[in-house]
Amino acid sequence: MAASFGQGMNEELKKADEYLKRHRILELFNDLCSSVCYKQPEDLRGFLIQELQHREREGAESGNFEDSEIKAVFGLADLMQMGVISEMQARSALLSLANSQKQKEAVEALDIPPEVDVSTFFQKAKDALHFR
Repeated sequence: MAASFGQGMNEELKKADEYLKRHRILELFNDLCSSVCYKQPEDLRGFLIQELQHREREGAESGNFEDSEIKAVFGLADLMQMGVISEMQARSALLSLANSQKQKEAVEALDIPPEVDVSTFFQKAKDALHFR
């Protein structure tokens, strides 16, 4: 009887895990936690409500980065300050900004030219990461 109970419990856990994955609940909570840590709002409850409403309007993949932060990431990749980075550097920098599996897949699918300037990088980031 104990084995039967354990097997039934495993099925329930499996169903719960599948539900969490299908609805990407863990990604949602990770994204919300990242936003809370980054913004450190005074009104946490109000902030979370706003974030969820924003995701409802804009889609779940909306990023947390501002224009200046995206440009700063480009600057970190452009260590020689040449004004251009390679496709590989651009993809690596964009992947570092991805905060969900869907964003990661979008970055991996991007068609990136061999040399990327800051405006191209910015546009590719906007396309893949859907930041505000």
